[in-house]
Amino acid sequence: MIDVKVTRDEAHEIVEITLTGHAGAGKLGEDIVCAAVSAVSFGNLNAVHLLLGTVPDVQTLPQEGGFLRWSLHPLEDASLHEKQQLLAESMIIALVAIAQQYGKYIRVSDNKW
Repeated sequence: MIDVKVTRDEAHEIVEITLTGHAGAGKLGEDIVCAAVSAVSFGNLNAVHLLLGTVPDVQTLPQEGGFLRWSLHPLEDASLHEKQQLLAESMIIALVAIAQQYGKYIRVSDNKW
């Protein structure tokens, strides 16, 4: 199962998104849940980089697989900070939608959604 954990601050802004585990919904290369989660996650991270011109602070453990952590740091430009938060929220909403359809393979822990 893929576990998605969202950490928020007192203002309910996202400070970290962590994904761990494997969906196990299909054979290697045919797992549609894994593909969906990867597309949503990396698509949003690429959007942060390309649209906001900032490099997201991301950690992965390729040797173990099934691990991604995005640490969101406050941006000096308030407009860019707000856009980064919006992109992060859209990532969470997409992951929640996947979990609603495939709850056997992905779980999202977030006190907002």
